[in-house]
Amino acid sequence: MEELYREESGTSTQRKIFAVIALLMIASLYWHEWTWLQEHRRFDMLGWGMDTVLLALWIWRVAFGYTLILYKDMKLEVISHGLGFIKRSYVVDLTRTESFTDKYVKSFFRKTAIKHYIHRYNSLDENPQRLLVFTEGKKNKLAGLLFKSSDEFVRVLRKEMPDKFIQL
Repeated sequence: MEELYREESGTSTQRKIFAVIALLMIASLYWHEWTWLQEHRRFDMLGWGMDTVLLALWIWRVAFGYTLILYKDMKLEVISHGLGFIKRSYVVDLTRTESFTDKYVKSFFRKTAIKHYIHRYNSLDENPQRLLVFTEGKKNKLAGLLFKSSDEFVRVLRKEMPDKFIQL
């Protein structure tokens, strides 16, 4: 497949600082659970479980990078890569696109029939969040791909599908 445009997710120094602060807060929660365990000799499953969920959420939002590839045959591929060994791909057939926007406004899109959102972005990326709405499956249910990209990526996508763009 021939590529039209390729883009890697970026990082921001300010957002890295916030991510480190969040990780330190999660580490302090683990430390609290450890000291409570040492003092009371009882394992708090809920506390350790919540800390682990927060750590997993932090890893998902920070430790993964994304590559957006727009192909000439009307396909968009989002490749997730992180932790040195995990790599997965999600492909959207752009011929099934209902609309896309350069700014995701949660309150606006809550009123739509989109039931399935696919999150493919890194929180460290300072690019704005975008939304691509498409139909999926045999029943043509609406799904939304949330991603972060540069204005240049949106410009190329808009050039390929000018009638599908919604200005918010």
